Amino acid sequence: MEFGGITYNDTYYVKKSSANDFSLHFHELVHVVQWKELSLEGFIRRYIQEIEEFGYDGAPLEKMAYSLQSHYQLKKHPLGVEQYVRENL
Repeated sequence: MEFGGITYNDTYYVKKSSANDFSLHFHELVHVVQWKELSLEGFIRRYIQEIEEFGYDGAPLEKMAYSLQSHYQLKKHPLGVEQYVRENL
């Protein structure tokens, strides 16, 4: 698969071609919060298990990140992202 960005623990990287895609930055920051809440080992285990079980598009951690990214893109009411992630993991 082709990705515009990737997150490792508290750091994320985006391709130069995606540097101005602020919704992608938001998506990756959601993953930073997920890593923080699940711990390094917990995130990796869960992410791999979800990809194996549901595929990338159906993986709950990805679905959460894409849902919050969409919320950001649509400029809906402000949302406490950290609290949302914590309550919905």
